[in-house]
Amino acid sequence: MKKLIVTAVISAMLISMCGCSDTSSSSSEVTTTTSQTTTAVSQTTVQTTSDWTSELSPIESSYNYVHGTDGYYNLAEELKLFKTPMQQAGTCWLYAARASMQTSCEKATGKELKMEIYDMLEAIYGEGKQEGLFVNSSIDKSDLGGYEQFVADRLSAECKDGITLDSSMIIDPTDRETIKNAVRTRGGVTVGIDSQNCEVGMFGTYPTLIYKQAKIYDHVVTVIGWDDHFPKEYFKTPAEQDGAWIVYNSNLGGKYQYISYSSPLEYAISHTVSDKYSQVQSYDAGNVMGSYIKTGDSTKAANVFHKKGKLAAVGTFNNFDKQDIKIEIMSADFKNTLYTQNASLGYQGYQTVELTKPVDVENYAVVITYSKGAPVEGETIGFAVASYKTSIEKGQSFVFTDGKWKDMTDSDINKVIKTDKVHSFIDGDCGAWKEFLTSSDIEAIKNPDFAPGNVCIKALYAK
Repeated sequence: MKKLIVTAVISAMLISMCGCSDTSSSSSEVTTTTSQTTTAVSQTTVQTTSDWTSELSPIESSYNYVHGTDGYYNLAEELKLFKTPMQQAGTCWLYAARASMQTSCEKATGKELKMEIYDMLEAIYGEGKQEGLFVNSSIDKSDLGGYEQFVADRLSAECKDGITLDSSMIIDPTDRETIKNAVRTRGGVTVGIDSQNCEVGMFGTYPTLIYKQAKIYDHVVTVIGWDDHFPKEYFKTPAEQDGAWIVYNSNLGGKYQYISYSSPLEYAISHTVSDKYSQVQSYDAGNVMGSYIKTGDSTKAANVFHKKGKLAAVGTFNNFDKQDIKIEIMSADFKNTLYTQNASLGYQGYQTVELTKPVDVENYAVVITYSKGAPVEGETIGFAVASYKTSIEKGQSFVFTDGKWKDMTDSDINKVIKTDKVHSFIDGDCGAWKEFLTSSDIEAIKNPDFAPGNVCIKALYAK
């Protein structure tokens, strides 16, 4: 490990950007191109700049640390196009998601992903769609906050400007090695942190953040690297162990922040995007409620589509850690099989399976046999701040039971399937919507007995 001995008197004032709120007086997005190489969930209560400011007294410090190659990685040292803009209003969850997708895009294609935050916000919460999440007119969408699952549900259903969200990997936030592997191989990982009860500091050139025990996860940042040997003494209150995550924090534009390994994280999600596809065919509003159905030891479900083209991949959600599936492309009447492929869904969340050989299609069914459970959209639910609306039409989604295909719109569908839910978006101690949801809202979200909607199967076409 390289050593650098420097003795200096440092006078520092750190703007501690710990709330998920507007940090700029300008209505336009402030962007800073990254040049440093060493260095969820959104709180709905808007805080003032003074709430985030922590003035540090001049300190005389001797520090002899510069990272080495052992136990160190920073995406920013590989990526030349990644930027670190400061957020506007309560949109940290979108800035974090975009950073995850931007790093993924540049790693995979070498290109810059241009995606406007307020276009994302409108796509997720706005009126320009038939189903999904709709915010009540009395609520300011930009201050409501949100969850990374909202991003996956909406952006996986469209292909915009040649880009499609092709996976959202949900990771155990305590699994350090899996987070590291995702950052190195996929791109940035979004995580929830407690920005209200943290201590921020500045040691030399390193902006730091630490909290010993989270009270509320109210802010989302993007992990872009790590330093296993970052000294525990470099935090305002010394940490219990060496090591830190290197993160892009949208409340701290232009610099990377070091968050102690001693600070627990929540809701770790890695988004990736692809430029391989031309369009997405889909009926579902997503799987944000964690809803799925079963018919027995395995469950065969299907969506029937009517669009001519070359089918290149199939998208679906997985509500379990791992799940084996069998994909069949069949005629719309289920009489002829055009293509078959086995696959394994290796993580919880949304993912696409690229077909070994693209299939020419027009009127056809995408059939998937799930070894554990088939993901479906839930039923329409109204909340105090928003509503989750779903719709289904006859002839769209089917389930195979008792030796025949049954339409998901049939009135007796719940008699032949078992419904259940896992890992809804409100699990965990996240801020944002939890402050607005009543106990009956939460009960409705988690209720395993529901009227299922469309099956969560998407068809992705080649360019």
